Amino acid sequence: MTLRTQSVPTPAGEARITWHDARAARLVLALGHGAGGGIEARDLAALAARLPALGVTVALVEQPWRVAGKKVAAAPKVLDEGWRALSP
Repeated sequence: MTLRTQSVPTPAGEARITWHDARAARLVLALGHGAGGGIEARDLAALAARLPALGVTVALVEQPWRVAGKKVAAAPKVLDEGWRALSP
């Protein structure tokens, strides 16, 4: 597994993706944190540690409000704008 970080501009501000790459990835699973935590949450960390060995690249997405250092999540509409900008 390789680990890399990517900054992505969105209408809601800059998001950050931490990629946990599988060697021969069959799919990509994008996961985001909850309003009270970050991508270091135990459940997200466990998935990112285990799934690449099974051929799943895990993309842990930090929302723009969190990247900006804010402690309170943005409104749901703003959160949706950030997610939409991350998907092709």
